[in-house]
Amino acid sequence: MDFKKLANQYKDELLNNVLPFWLEHSQDHEFGGYFTCLDREGNVFDTDKFIWLQGREVWLFSMLYNKVEKKQEWLDCAIQGGEFLKKYGHDGNYHWYFSLDRAGNRTGCQRDGGSAC
Repeated sequence: MDFKKLANQYKDELLNNVLPFWLEHSQDHEFGGYFTCLDREGNVFDTDKFIWLQGREVWLFSMLYNKVEKKQEWLDCAIQGGEFLKKYGHDGNYHWYFSLDRAGNRTGCQRDGGSAC
């Protein structure tokens, strides 16, 4: 097995297909944060925003910007998701909610130290 060829194939798929898909379809430019329930064409089928998935996308685009390439679109994507989490994702004492609706209203239980649903 040619691991260098395989690594290049994975890198190409990530940079030229996977990341452009998420940049184009997952960002909620109206309310902030990300849509994570997408079909293969990028259509949104659920607008709820699960906090752990929001955090993963912030981490992903931050990491790419810091470790792979200083692409402004990656940084902008990470920032807009981080701002959504900072504003809506917790109760003010950083007890994180489980999920939010599209506009940032609480829909799920708090993860740590919060009240029941």
